[in-house]
Amino acid sequence: MKKIKIMLLFFVIGVFTANADTFDDVVTAIKSANVKEISKLFNSSIELTVIENEGVYSKSQAEVILRNFFTQNPSQNVTINHRGSSAQGSKYAIATYESAKGKFRTYIFMKDSGAGMMIQELRFEKE
Repeated sequence: MKKIKIMLLFFVIGVFTANADTFDDVVTAIKSANVKEISKLFNSSIELTVIENEGVYSKSQAEVILRNFFTQNPSQNVTINHRGSSAQGSKYAIATYESAKGKFRTYIFMKDSGAGMMIQELRFEKE
């Protein structure tokens, strides 16, 4: 019985750590403007807002839009202002993305799609 409890504890810790790591990976990829890593975590369609360009896009469309944004606004710093989660397991963060051209309020929303945590919504809005 004790062995089962220990195994269950490691499983629960692993689930929470995996979800946290996925979310932290997104933030790290945004800091380094790594579109390939970010797009790996896009859901099949994603709600994307980049400055005033807003819509629901396929993974490949969103990747092109995000690459253009990072090219025009190279990252200097990203600061997480707030992060949280819902009772349903969704995770979100509000951050400030800084580039030489200004600051952008950034919103990241991730949800478990059955295959793990995936980005459902990503926004970069001029502050």
